[in-house]
Amino acid sequence: MKDMTPLERWNVWLTQAQRFARRENYIDALGRARLAHEAVTEALAETEDETQQRRYARFKARVERRVAAIEKDFAEWNAKIAARRQAMIAAAEEEMARPLPLGPNERY
Repeated sequence: MKDMTPLERWNVWLTQAQRFARRENYIDALGRARLAHEAVTEALAETEDETQQRRYARFKARVERRVAAIEKDFAEWNAKIAARRQAMIAAAEEEMARPLPLGPNERY
């Protein structure tokens, strides 16, 4: 197998981030996307070739958009969980007022 170019490696990382996010594994998705962002930023600072700099700058912008999208999805996901928890807390008094169900060996 041939060695991967940095762009190919970063594309793999972004694909992995996208797949993590699709499964609502946002922590790993953000970690992988930020890893790609750090690598691109580092490579951009090291290169002196203008063509390569433009290519890396475009890729960096793409990574930043992906990170922002994942962070947005993560925030929405957390908000849904928080709303669900709040609804359960609000309904706790009503639920506690209901009688417990009868067990398998109990009768009226």
